[in-house]
Amino acid sequence: MLYKKIPGDPQARFYTSKCKYCGKPYIKFQNATKFCSDTCRYYSDLEHTEERVRKHRKNHSKTDNYWGLGTGYLHGTPKNDFEDEHAAIQSEYRRLKIPAK
Repeated sequence: MLYKKIPGDPQARFYTSKCKYCGKPYIKFQNATKFCSDTCRYYSDLEHTEERVRKHRKNHSKTDNYWGLGTGYLHGTPKNDFEDEHAAIQSEYRRLKIPAK
């Protein structure tokens, strides 16, 4: 990225730069500025957030019951004893206030 001093006042510390989001040239008043407007900064943040969330979901979708409904106490693997499993299911029905079948 090229930084050119704007001709004119020798005391001026303004530089031209390209916006990281839209690519339009703009005048930088601070060295840390990366975007030409608040709108470009906002939409750039949205894109990065979407990318981060997509990556997080992709990495964690492989784990059992990570994106399941609610915070249930039933797990991905059933219990070995049928009576214990049936009791856990009935307890979950009561906790969720669903009529048992």
